[in-house]
Amino acid sequence: MHRRVAAAGLVAFLAIDIGLVFMALRSGRDAPTASPQVATTVTTTLTTPVATTTILPTPTTPAPTGASTTSTTSAPSGPSAAPAAVPVARLVSALDATTAWRASAGSCVAGGARVEVTTDGGATWTRLRSPARAVARVQPLSRSGAFVIGAGAECTPRQFATKDAGQSWEPPTTVSGGWARRLDEPTQVLAPRAARATPCGVAAVVDLARSSATRAEALCASGSVVATDDGGQTWADAGSAPGAVALGTRLTGSGTLSTYAVRVVPACPGYQVVRVAADSGAEPVACVRGESVARGQVGLSVTGTAAWIVAGDQTWVSSHDLTSWEPA
Repeated sequence: MHRRVAAAGLVAFLAIDIGLVFMALRSGRDAPTASPQVATTVTTTLTTPVATTTILPTPTTPAPTGASTTSTTSAPSGPSAAPAAVPVARLVSALDATTAWRASAGSCVAGGARVEVTTDGGATWTRLRSPARAVARVQPLSRSGAFVIGAGAECTPRQFATKDAGQSWEPPTTVSGGWARRLDEPTQVLAPRAARATPCGVAAVVDLARSSATRAEALCASGSVVATDDGGQTWADAGSAPGAVALGTRLTGSGTLSTYAVRVVPACPGYQVVRVAADSGAEPVACVRGESVARGQVGLSVTGTAAWIVAGDQTWVSSHDLTSWEPA
């Protein structure tokens, strides 16, 4: 008798449980699709029945046709990606074959400018106190006279002059009629008639070579060379030197302008000197063998009687025609 009662109780319990499951499943079908569906599995034993539940993943609704999606596109890389051009940060400016000044540009934010002078053809360099946190141009005027165009943290160009070869510096003055690359914007240069000229358009100006109060040439990141003869108001094509990292010009007494560039190319294990002209491209002049340095660390200066190349701490000096170079 007790067994019959127990069996009847078990059957009644199962019937109630199945009814509850049925109601739950029906409620799940009537609920919004965002709610998870629940599948119930009933396990029966000779003792108490146990119910276990498994959560099924919520069905996803496909995006409507034409819906916008967000994707991430990686920047091009590999051999086909062109390396970024680096403006010259190792400056050199010579007076003649024995006296020259060189500088590390530093930056307006971090400082770090360094100024040095040599009077023995580059054999030794004397480090001087830099008059500014950052240096855009250094220019000797005589054996003891020179000026620097530099800037402080605000990056406003100022001119600093010395009359004793850099032992002391006069108070800074506003730059008037000067040429220099802008330290706060690599596409711009300071010119006598244009405070923010853009000779290369939206491309960076790698180097700037001044030849007179109104004439200068700029080396662009693409390797093209552009020139101005109206103080920086307008610029025109003056040739091309692919691979060039520094620029220099020489103006003769007759008014003839010669433009030279230093290139890093496979044809020369070091630094190739080329002459640049609008009608003939880049004509190789010499190959200066030396250790490679980072781009931006090579400077060129051409005077009426000599030429200088500085690459890191290496220095070479050339004769008038730039075909023969000697290490300092």
